[in-house]
Amino acid sequence: MSQHPINVVFERAMDEQPELTYLATTRVAGWERTYGADRSVCMPISENAMMGIGVGLAMTGRRTVVDLARAAFLFTAMDPLVNQATKWRYLSDGQYSVPLLVLAITRCGENSGSQHEHVPHSMLCQVPGLVVAVPSSVNSAAGLMATALNHPDPVVILETSRIFFPGWDTATDIEPTFDPIPFGLAHRVREGTDVTLVGIGNTVTDCLTAADQLAQRGISAQVVDLRTAAPLDRDGVALLASTTRAAVLVDEAIGACSLMNDLGLHLLTSGAVEPVGLRVVASDPCPIPASPTLQAVVLPSAADVAEAAADALDGRPAR
Repeated sequence: MSQHPINVVFERAMDEQPELTYLATTRVAGWERTYGADRSVCMPISENAMMGIGVGLAMTGRRTVVDLARAAFLFTAMDPLVNQATKWRYLSDGQYSVPLLVLAITRCGENSGSQHEHVPHSMLCQVPGLVVAVPSSVNSAAGLMATALNHPDPVVILETSRIFFPGWDTATDIEPTFDPIPFGLAHRVREGTDVTLVGIGNTVTDCLTAADQLAQRGISAQVVDLRTAAPLDRDGVALLASTTRAAVLVDEAIGACSLMNDLGLHLLTSGAVEPVGLRVVASDPCPIPASPTLQAVVLPSAADVAEAAADALDGRPAR
C-alpha cells in the first residue's frame, strides 16, 4: 500500500518547517524518532489543555497542529479556539498571528453514536477569523492540509473518516492530485446542464451517486464540492448554478441556521436560481443514532438528492 497523501504532506512540512509541532493524544513513534518528542508530542486526553497549549505555542512562533481525533471533542476546547486563537490578530492590530491547524474527524459509517459524530462546520462558520475546511476525498484532505500548513491564521479541517478506510488508495479521487488547494474556491467535479448538486464533505459522494441516478432518467447534473465552509465561495457556486435550471444543496448538518441556507439565500438574491428551482437537503434535527438503520432515516441519501432535483426541475413545491 502506498503512503497516505495526508502523511506525505505532513511529513514534508515537518521536514521543511522546523518550527512545526504536532500535539495529539496518540503516540506516533516514527515521528517521535524522526522529529523528536518536543515536536511530536503525546498529550493527556484533555482537549481544552491541548488547544490552549497549541494557541500559546503558535503565538510564540511555533506553527502548531492540534489533532483532536473527533469533532465532538472540539466542544470541550472552544474557549481557547474561539476566544483566543481567532482573536489575537484583531486584538493586537496584526502584531500577533496564530498559525494553528486543528484536525478533527466527523463521521462516515463508523456508527459511533451521538456523542462522537458531529458535523459542526455551520457552527464554526460563525467565528470570524477561522478557516473551516471540509474535504470530501483523500486528495482534497491532503491538498487543504498543505495550504493550512502555510496559512498565518487558525484553520480547522473536519475530515470524514472515510478517507482513512481500507481501499482509499484504489478508489477514484475527485481531485487529480494532492497539490495545495486554495481556501474559498469551490470545485466542479462533474459537468451537467440541467441541475446543480452542491455538496460538502461526505455529501459530495451522495451528489455524485445522485447524478448517476438522474442520468438514468435523462437528467444531466453537475456536481460541485464546496471544499471550505469558511471562506464560502458564494459567487463561484452562483456562477455555476446559473448555467442550470435548478440547484440542490446537500449537507449532513441540520437545516436550521445552516451553511446551505446561507448559500441558498445568495443563489436566490443573486438571481442564479429561481425560488421554485432551489432545494436544500439536510439531516433531520435530532442526535445521530448509532444504529445504521436509523442513521439512514436521519441523514440525507443519494435518493433524497435525486428526488429533490427532479422535483425542482418539475417546479413542484418543496417538501
